[in-house]
Amino acid sequence: MTAAVLWPFSGLAARVAGTLAVALMPIGAIAVFQAVQIGADEQRRLESALLTATAEASAGEALAIATASGAVATLAGHVATHGGVSDDCSEIFINVVRDTPQFSFAGFVDTAGMLRCASADVGRDLSGGLMFPVMDRDREATVMASGFGSISGTSVIVSAAPVYDGTDYLGFVIVSVPHARIFGIPGSNNLEEDLDIITFNADGAVLSTERSFGDADQMLPVGRPLESLVSNRQFAFDGRTASGDERIFAVVPIIPGVVHALGSVPRETLGWARISPILFPVLMLAVGLIVAFGAVNALVIRHIRRLQANLTEFSRSRRIVPLSTRGRLADELAEIDGAWSDLANRLLHDEAELEDMIHEKNVLLKEVHHRVKNNLQLIASIVNLKIRRATTPEARRTLKEVQMRVMSIAAVHRALYSGPNSGRVRADELLRLVLDSTITAGLTDDRTISLSQRYAPVSLYPDQAVPLLLLASEATTNALKYMGRLPSGEATLEIALTVDDGNEALLRIVNTRGEPFLPTDQILGSGLGKSLIAGFATQIGGRVETSETEDYYDFRLHFETASFDPEEQDGKLRDLETEGAAPATTPAG
Repeated sequence: MTAAVLWPFSGLAARVAGTLAVALMPIGAIAVFQAVQIGADEQRRLESALLTATAEASAGEALAIATASGAVATLAGHVATHGGVSDDCSEIFINVVRDTPQFSFAGFVDTAGMLRCASADVGRDLSGGLMFPVMDRDREATVMASGFGSISGTSVIVSAAPVYDGTDYLGFVIVSVPHARIFGIPGSNNLEEDLDIITFNADGAVLSTERSFGDADQMLPVGRPLESLVSNRQFAFDGRTASGDERIFAVVPIIPGVVHALGSVPRETLGWARISPILFPVLMLAVGLIVAFGAVNALVIRHIRRLQANLTEFSRSRRIVPLSTRGRLADELAEIDGAWSDLANRLLHDEAELEDMIHEKNVLLKEVHHRVKNNLQLIASIVNLKIRRATTPEARRTLKEVQMRVMSIAAVHRALYSGPNSGRVRADELLRLVLDSTITAGLTDDRTISLSQRYAPVSLYPDQAVPLLLLASEATTNALKYMGRLPSGEATLEIALTVDDGNEALLRIVNTRGEPFLPTDQILGSGLGKSLIAGFATQIGGRVETSETEDYYDFRLHFETASFDPEEQDGKLRDLETEGAAPATTPAG
């Protein structure tokens, strides 16, 4: 679970998918490379088709402009031969316009801008027109367009050629072709429906468009001025129009260096052709990966996950669930399933035997504790008979102490066989039971004290519980023995067992001092109680601290709850025997 959180691709499915992807990657790379090559060839073919469509769509403009350019060149030569104006020059221009239906006007303009010979309006001043300043500056053949011809009165394409008499510039000849008389030549290209055509001259001026001249700017490529597209060869490029449309553009020269055609189609027209060569290999690779992963998942991964789920279920509920038998398992998976099922059955059998052994052990252990308790009670009864037959108070008191110690040990064994846990006992409950008996036995009818007992829940093994009870009993007996009454008449005994957040426990017994309850001869002792307390503290593994004031005596035992260790317990018992044999000179409490 932790690995899955730290690295989401650590699962078998993800690793198999990654391996399959790496295995199929070379095939996919080759397919994509070939597709890219095919796509590039297809792109070149489509660009060639766009160039052809542009040339076909602009054939009408090309024919009209070529005819007009040829006519102005011929007329310019005729005018130059006659040195400018002749008697029949206007007649020649009239005949040219009459014989060529596409022409609307033809004429000769001198250097002053006056129309000297023309098919109409001879003598008109054209110096303020569109063509005169251009020809007066450049003095070379050109083609221009006018949205409203001053003589034709309509939108026209104007072709002009200079007239020279030797090196002397005499003026220029113009021929006007109305846009309405340009006959389009139908094409056979399937791009013609989405094709937009614009013709322009070397200065970047638009000559003709299928739309209105006002919309021509919206059809031009952004960042590519028309004059930068002037070339003697045809080419294609991608671009964006001023209106934001992605289009493919093609430039075709009609009269190289003079008139060119710009055709364009939306990018979507070529979009499928542009992406499909790469799309199909990618789809093929994806489908192959999905099919391969699906097969591996159906044959292996699915059963591995079921096996994992079955193992998890077994760890939780000890229920054996074989893999699904709806489809035949692979031999290897069937062997794994059989092996873990056999292992699980053996484990269940071993656990059942172990539970039987533990149950039998618990029964025997409870029986042992029961018999030990009975024997200790028998000893206590014998001691009780001795107490009744004792002749001196000292003997009765000594036998009574022995009886209380035996009964304390018997209480531990009674708790061990009567409780649900035969290995541990509730020390707080035993302390309350034993110390209540100790206090009751230690108080006479004429002694009244204020008693406070607080015990926190503590579970101990017998190797700590028995010496703790004996120590608490000895300490309580000493507290009752040396207790006194304060000047206020108050006599108190406080007993508390506390446990911190860890396993550190504290047994505390506080009694008042002052005027003693017992006579002086009964208070003086042999120091056996203190020796026993020291030995029991060593056996518990604890630390005894005492402090006293004029009014109170405070006894504290610090110890840690420990596990059962028979060897350590035997060693401490031997230490207790040695320490118990040593004389003690100081009374306890």
